[in-house]
Parts: sequence; C-alpha cells; structure tokens
Amino acid sequence: MNELSQRVLTAIVLAIGAVFWMFYTDDTLFALITIVIGLLAIIELLAMVKLPSGVLYVVTLAIPSLFWLWSPETIPVLFPLLVPTVFWMVIYVVIMRHNSSAETFARFAYAQWMTLLVMLFCYTLITVHPMQHGVLFLSGAILGVWAADIGAYFIGKALGRTKLCPSISPGKSVEGFLGGVVFGTLAAATFWVMVLGMGVGTAVVLAVALVMVSVAGDLGESALKRAVGVKDSGKILPGHGGILDRIDALLPSIPVVAMLWLIIA
Repeated sequence: MNELSQRVLTAIVLAIGAVFWMFYTDDTLFALITIVIGLLAIIELLAMVKLPSGVLYVVTLAIPSLFWLWSPETIPVLFPLLVPTVFWMVIYVVIMRHNSSAETFARFAYAQWMTLLVMLFCYTLITVHPMQHGVLFLSGAILGVWAADIGAYFIGKALGRTKLCPSISPGKSVEGFLGGVVFGTLAAATFWVMVLGMGVGTAVVLAVALVMVSVAGDLGESALKRAVGVKDSGKILPGHGGILDRIDALLPSIPVVAMLWLIIA
C-alpha cells in the first residue's frame, strides 16, 4: 500500500473515531478520551526530544489531568497548567544537576512549550464540549482544520511552486497554504452556518482565524521536529506519523477560536 492510500485509509478511520468521540460519548468519557489523547501526544513528545526519565514527566502530567476529568468546570485552568510546569522543572534540575547543557535545556524548553499547548487544547475541549452547541462548534472547528490540511496537501502537490517556509518545512508551499485557507474556511464556515445557525460574517471571521492559527501550529511542530532531527513525532498512524503530527494544527487553533467564539457569543 502506497503512502497516499495509507494516508486516506487512516484519515477515514480517524474521521469515524472523531465522530464517535465528539457525538456519542458522555462528558466523562469524552474527557477521559481527550486526556488519553493528550498523554499519548506528550509521550511522543518526550520520546522525540529524548528527555531522560520520561515516565516521571508523564506521571506528573497525569495528576492535574485527572482533576479535569473529575471536575473540569470548577478547576481553574492555571492549576493544571502550573503543576506540571513546576514538577517538570524540579525533575529536570534533579536529573540534570551534573550534566546539563544548552542543548539539553533547549529540548526541555521545547517539551515544556508543546506540553502547555497540549494541556490548553485538552482543557478547551473538556470545557467547551458540555456547553450549549459546544459539540457542534468543536466539530466545525476540527472539520475546518482537517479540511485545510487536506486542501493544502492536494493543492500543494498539484500546484505548489513557491516554498512557504523552506527552512522549517520544505514540503509546504504558498499555493498549498492558500488552498488550505480556502478549503478550511469554506468547510468550517459552512458547517457553522448550516448546522449551528451562526451568522455568515461571524462564521467566516472565526473560520479564517481558525485556519491561520492552525497553520502556525503546524509550522511550530515542524520547527520542533527539525530542531530535534526527526521526520515524524511517531509511527502510530500509518501515513500520518504520530498523534502529535495529527493534532499539531489543532493545539493552538481550537483554544484561540473557542475563546473568540465565547467572546462573540
């Protein structure tokens, strides 16, 4: 099976799984699945940056994650974000007290940065999902990001000539980026207007913001992979790499567009 076939088959399986996750789970199961996805992404991240004693990092991350599962509406967001940040710094100092280097600390900083994005992403999903129309809003946002990724891939393959960020992601082109913006904006805005009943102007503004921030998230993870010298964050998803590769564009875009939606609403 060639790479494109693997990519399409995996995308179909992921789409089916996403529909079940978003529409056919209660709030507790949804939160549990979300936390598992986040923890798996962090495990990939720690393996990618090659931090020692990764189990300790994951355990300290799981502790505040459980608070979201138990009571996401009452636990302030700063607590789950600050606990692993402090614990990770202590772990790093203890483990690296004799052999720390600039490169090692840079990898630690990469891990901290991406972990905070993953945690904020999970927190946003768990918080917004139970809200009125929250499921429909999140579904439109995820659909928009995935449509942007698909549009950018195929338009870039067919028409890509001008490199977008060759030093970070040589495979991405300006033409693919523009195609992704068009496809992603149309998908998210159409879904929100037709299914959620959102105004056209609001839907378009939110969709454009969603897609633009998703591109930043995608390029951010690409920069991290290039810095640590890996092609994919993992191999769990044939044709797509790892979980982190699949959700990188969602990490900043979902929290940002959800915040804008709540402000407007």
